[in-house]
Amino acid sequence: MGMNGESSDLSSIFRPSQGLCPADRDDGRCCSDSESIPRSSYIWVPVCTTRLPPSTSTRLELECIAIKVILQPEYLSPVVSRADVIFDSTLTGGQIAPSATEIGFVGEFFGYNLSRQLVIRTIPRNPKRDQAIEQSIWVFEKISGPGGNGKAACEPFLIVLVPHFSTSSSDGPFYLPNARAIAIQVAGSVLTIHCLDWKRGTELGSKTEGVGCSTFGIDHDGSNCGAADVDSDRRQRMLNKLMGVLKKRFEHPEYIKRVHHDTVISRERYQSVYQDLKARHADRLCRVFASNGYDGKGCREVDKIFEELGIASFCICLWENMYSHLGNGEPDEPVMGESQTGSRAQEGRPPFVGFVDLGCGSGVLTDVLLQEGWPGYGIDARSRKVWKSFDEDVQRHLVESILIPYVVAVGDSKTIAEPAVSVSSRSFAGTMVTSAQAPHLDPGKCGSVSQPFYSLPGSGQVYHSGRFPEGTFLICNHGDELTAWTPLLASLNQCLFLAIPCCSFNLAGRRNGSDIAENPKNGRC
Repeated sequence: MGMNGESSDLSSIFRPSQGLCPADRDDGRCCSDSESIPRSSYIWVPVCTTRLPPSTSTRLELECIAIKVILQPEYLSPVVSRADVIFDSTLTGGQIAPSATEIGFVGEFFGYNLSRQLVIRTIPRNPKRDQAIEQSIWVFEKISGPGGNGKAACEPFLIVLVPHFSTSSSDGPFYLPNARAIAIQVAGSVLTIHCLDWKRGTELGSKTEGVGCSTFGIDHDGSNCGAADVDSDRRQRMLNKLMGVLKKRFEHPEYIKRVHHDTVISRERYQSVYQDLKARHADRLCRVFASNGYDGKGCREVDKIFEELGIASFCICLWENMYSHLGNGEPDEPVMGESQTGSRAQEGRPPFVGFVDLGCGSGVLTDVLLQEGWPGYGIDARSRKVWKSFDEDVQRHLVESILIPYVVAVGDSKTIAEPAVSVSSRSFAGTMVTSAQAPHLDPGKCGSVSQPFYSLPGSGQVYHSGRFPEGTFLICNHGDELTAWTPLLASLNQCLFLAIPCCSFNLAGRRNGSDIAENPKNGRC
């Protein structure tokens, strides 16, 4: 359906509120640094429309589908992380009575009743580039005749999205369409998306097949800007994306999500921790790698920094739920309003023993966890040049060592002196056990639990026995030869582990591709 930039039928039934343009004067006009805009100058412009296939879904079901789409903005824009629901009127049970001056309320529609209000906060992926913003969502239902209860098919409804920013266009983030408000209208088999724009003296429109594109753009500070000042293409792309997702969901209302992610830790908590870690460590780590010759866009080593930050975020979120002692080394304090018996320590959660990063590579994961106060150390078969750029305390917890599990170790060995590899001071303070407590390990052969590092006669190489204090958390991130050994070492030492596989190696350290079963028809399955 083509559109020519004309005002839609919503404009004729729209009753603007004072919150649409906060009034500083008695005549209802908002004062700004430039030109004032009367509320009557705002009109609804249809931007895109499409026809929906015949459906037996009720209005309430379609409303629920549309709300779910709005609450998942990460599927609409790659720069958005999520949307958090701050308020939902269906949970309070109270009457919806928006204030006339409320910034998130732009007005009412004749013939429609306000049935639901939500307030959400949109969280961007990069808070340094984009700001989080709150939006109000208003659901309007068409006033039906006697017997209407929302359970009949194709009853009209409106969903209006109003961002909470002032009349300055600079307040609106880039990931939102350039409009004062967005309305999703479902009337019969027609789905239309409207924008609330400021009507100028000259109205220009462009016509495209199947989609209407208005060049009305709104400049929220009230200045007389031309059509070129508004990125109408960006707005059109955003709303076309929204239209496509809505249409797809409306066409398949019976869809049920079968795969559920984020079952171990909360997505919201993970994203919050990741943003905090990135803000505290990303710039520092990028400078460290740049000083060692790893710089520039597309550099694999620099990209790995953010992968390691993501893994560190997951570990921290997981450990906060598992242990009574958090990263600062102090017992977890009870939550405000929670009795002492409800604290982590009283729930029987064990203290955090420490972590060992097997195959730590560049050492970023070990560095971040240590900086955040989680005790542990990392080992790798060869040291990296970048290790010397970390803090001295971190360098003492990055050890060049070859891990030979004690269950396969042979030959005479001698335990190296404590100062040679000083990782016990911070790694597992207060949790180390003596060799007498490890009867299955001969300290003269492969090192003790308290000092697992050893060397062979005539060799300057440092080895690790694969013995860890009970309860140690083993991390194997792309550990190659150590990947298959990680669950075995965890079982032998009664430890927990997190393994992120990459290349396939067998227990002998040899690259091992999976065998392809023969299929009698084509030779392969």
